[in-house]
Amino acid sequence: MARWSGVLGVVLPALTLLVYPIWTFPATRTQSVDVARWASAHHDRLVLTMTLNTIGVTLWLVFGAAVWAYLRDRVPVKSILPTCFAGGYIVSVTLLLSGFTAFDLLLYRRRSADTASLLYDLTFGLLAMSGMPIVVALVAFAIAVYVRGVLPAYTGHLAVVAAVAHPVLILSFVFRTGALSLEGPTITAMPAVLFAWILGTALAMPHPGHASTTGPLSGPRRGGVRVDSPGS
Repeated sequence: MARWSGVLGVVLPALTLLVYPIWTFPATRTQSVDVARWASAHHDRLVLTMTLNTIGVTLWLVFGAAVWAYLRDRVPVKSILPTCFAGGYIVSVTLLLSGFTAFDLLLYRRRSADTASLLYDLTFGLLAMSGMPIVVALVAFAIAVYVRGVLPAYTGHLAVVAAVAHPVLILSFVFRTGALSLEGPTITAMPAVLFAWILGTALAMPHPGHASTTGPLSGPRRGGVRVDSPGS
């Protein structure tokens, strides 16, 4: 499940680059009336783009659940790493889907210029805010990789790169124009490192029926309590 959901969760959003690349969306200082006209003129392509994005990010939930379960069984019982990973990951995906919802409402019917601009800004604002909780998830994952050896080291390297990059998204609320603005190239480029981590981690997950060659199991669970040795 981790392999398929992770790979498809990257491939489907990547296909939107063939439908309507995000870097061609209107810039930050675009007039409200022009945003409304743009959404109406490219309605069908944008609907397909959002459909692919929504399905892909929804699959991230399956991928995240599989990674959480994997971490849970390979770190000490009292470790907060799996919980930090799950909490940060879920909040980030929730913000992403909320941003998609705002954009879907923009496309749902013709909007006034002011409403279209508000929904457009809300979309990118929610996407930018999703960068902070994913940092919590990625740091927890990286620690589990480096300290416990739960997966190959390169997955930790990818997590660190993505964790370092994503706080930059917060700067989009400070800069109104340029590369760091809400619709600047930074906010469209940052997801690339997250995609790289998801894809790399998905491919690193062990095949079903094959024992993991990285971190050992921390012990089986009986009645909801993990046991580290027979008779414990």
